[in-house]
Amino acid sequence: MKLKHGFKAIAAKLGYEVRQIDWTYEPNNAALRQDLCEHSREISKHHFFQTQEIVLSLRKKYEKPIFGKAHVLDLLKLLAQCIDPGDTALLGLSQLTHVLQVIEGMEKDGVEDQDLLIAALVHDLGKLLLLTDESPENVICMNRPIGKYERGIGLNNCYFQWNHDEFIYSRLKDYLPEHIAWLVRYHGILIPESEPYMNEKDRSYLEKYLRIFRKYDTETKSPYQIPKKKIEDYQDLIHLYFPKPVLF
Repeated sequence: MKLKHGFKAIAAKLGYEVRQIDWTYEPNNAALRQDLCEHSREISKHHFFQTQEIVLSLRKKYEKPIFGKAHVLDLLKLLAQCIDPGDTALLGLSQLTHVLQVIEGMEKDGVEDQDLLIAALVHDLGKLLLLTDESPENVICMNRPIGKYERGIGLNNCYFQWNHDEFIYSRLKDYLPEHIAWLVRYHGILIPESEPYMNEKDRSYLEKYLRIFRKYDTETKSPYQIPKKKIEDYQDLIHLYFPKPVLF
């Protein structure tokens, strides 16, 4: 992958690490672009093979802490080491860069809701599982309901594929407002396939929070847009929601 002139130097000056993955990507090379997409599709295929039994086993596997007690700011810094192998938009940039792009996009548009801003920072913290020996198909990708349910039953009564969304929800739900805990848990669902099962509360949160959040979560991704702020610039906001270490 060829980066724009000075990109790495600018990133280093701002405190970000740019790491390249083990394939070459050129925007105008159709064959290589296809290889990347096929790699992402292969991970997604295995992800969607999850059954209810697999979901239950993964929930049980991660009931106990794996990182121990840690400050959320320190956990966010670890995202600099995480690269989502299924993300075809970031082209190997770290998840720390991604979350900073999301919150920067919100701030640029004048979003002042601190609940949405903290969601931007912590929504992908579950991808720290990429630093463990967990299979990528159990960490990344979007989620859809497993099986069929009664209309309006409520998302909490449905099984979805297990991944970083459910993991970070289990760790942070007691620290976040209910609607933001819901947002973190369901930020990666396939909406058309999930909407029939939403109850009144789910639909309210969908319109007030998820649709807004999804715009920034997807549209701010760029391999060339370096965030102007560092994660430390948000330590006051992080401390507001997480004044003490969390059990991670």
